[in-house]
Amino acid sequence: MFSFEQRKLIAQLERDMKELGLTVDYSEITTNQCIVFEAEGYNRIVVWLSNDCFLSLNLSNNPQFAKVAPKVLYIANKFMENYRKIDMEVTS
Repeated sequence: MFSFEQRKLIAQLERDMKELGLTVDYSEITTNQCIVFEAEGYNRIVVWLSNDCFLSLNLSNNPQFAKVAPKVLYIANKFMENYRKIDMEVTS
């Protein structure tokens, strides 16, 4: 399903997000091709790996999360850029 390079990138994303205090849920990776990250139950970031890789966000105005939110979004954006590059190489 995923190439070696894609799996390495996904593993790095997990490490980076856990470092910022988010939990990871892979239960939908095979059915919906997405990875769900959560912080404090109110903040969800879903990275969709299909359709050119995109994010969906459900964020609260929690001041604790607001401190790390810019870094979380930066990491997710970088992941998506790199994932798209790898995806284009794999599918071409």
